Order: sequence, then C-alpha cells, then structure tokens
Amino acid sequence: MRLSRPRDDEPEINLISLIDVLFVIVIFLMVTTTFARQSGLRLELPQASPAPETTTDPGVTVAIDRNGRYFLGEQAVVNARPETLRRALEQAIGPDRNRRVAVRADGRASHQSVVTVFDVLAQMGVRDVVIETVQAAEGS
Repeated sequence: MRLSRPRDDEPEINLISLIDVLFVIVIFLMVTTTFARQSGLRLELPQASPAPETTTDPGVTVAIDRNGRYFLGEQAVVNARPETLRRALEQAIGPDRNRRVAVRADGRASHQSVVTVFDVLAQMGVRDVVIETVQAAEGS
C-alpha cells in the first residue's frame, strides 16, 4: 500500500522578505547617524572686554525697568507699545541713524521688552547699538 509519493522538490528559502527587512534596517541606521552628527555642534562664543569703551558722543540711552517700562534718558515713554517707542526714539535720535544707542535693561526685565527695543531700532535702521552692563564682582 502506497500512501504518498516522495517529492523531488527541494526546500528553498525565500530571500525577498529578508532583503526587505535588511533594507529597512539600513535606512534606519542612515537616518539615526545623520541626527547623531548634527547634535555635536561646536560654537566659538565671542569674548567681551571688561574695559569700558570711551566715546565723545554718549548717544541716546534707552532704559528698561523691571516692569517693562521704557525710559529715554530720564524721561519715561508714555506706554510700552512699539509704535510709541519708535516715535520717541525718532525724536531723540533725529535724522542721524549713525548715532549710538545704549540699551540698559534691569536684570529682572522681561526678555520681550528688550527684544522689542532691538526690533524697533532695527526697523529704524540704527546699527550702532550697545548693551550696557556692569562688571561682575570678584568671586561671583
């Protein structure tokens, strides 16, 4: 009695799915390697001179207090809107856009109020802008 006849076919391994898996692994490695290189960012930060710069023209001083109020010299600006600050700066600076503008901000002033001053000055075309700071005490 014959139940089954032996097959002449040899078993074969399907390589198509293996190639697909290896291709996905290669793509994954390429993408993660690219991100790893970008995270190693090297920066050379600028250095500041501790000696104050001496100039003959003191220019215009914009002061910002801890509450975000603006002052041109000793005179307060009416409100903190950029349009009002721009009009006040145009009156103080005049037509000379090469005049120096010093920004003095309280250490507790909001970052937005300082950025607003720089934004208004950039829109006006003022390029000589300095930030006034104090020298840190020894041991701080």
